[in-house]
Amino acid sequence: MRNELRKYFPMLRSREAILEEINGKEELAEMFYSWDEKYREEFLDFCTGVRGVKMLYDFCAKALLNPEVYPERLDELISLLLGKKVKILKVLPNDNTRLADETSLVLMDFLVQLKDDSVANVEIQKIGYAFPGPRSACYSADLLLRQYRQVRSETTKKTFSYRKISKVYTIVLFEKSTSEFHKFPNK
Repeated sequence: MRNELRKYFPMLRSREAILEEINGKEELAEMFYSWDEKYREEFLDFCTGVRGVKMLYDFCAKALLNPEVYPERLDELISLLLGKKVKILKVLPNDNTRLADETSLVLMDFLVQLKDDSVANVEIQKIGYAFPGPRSACYSADLLLRQYRQVRSETTKKTFSYRKISKVYTIVLFEKSTSEFHKFPNK
């Protein structure tokens, strides 16, 4: 099969050329042939341009969207999702108290403060959880409580105001969404 991508990306090489390089270096060959056949095929497909890398793979998402390295990328993504221009002010540490033990299904989780002081939790999950609406509401409530604690600690009883608590956004991207999302294909 002819690879049309080579017209646009001349650095793409043939399967044979890639295998020749792998087989020519003992450490590469040892690593490559230690993988299951399906992963070797997937790797060769990526390298030859037969198919692309899934953007929601852990290493891709973290490399492409890491706000500490490329804040402008996450700025743009959040701006597009929210429909308004935003800028990440800082990356906040994640709270260690999660709602459940989700680490095996969460690929990426960034908590960022935006220039307008609002807070956004941007998460990529491998599998969409059941009840995503109520779950997202809990995540948002968690962000509100976090802000409440911060505002309370920075103010006195007399100067405290709930108006000092900014908006929160919970943005969850799923690699595989549950059937619940397929009920609304145009939303």
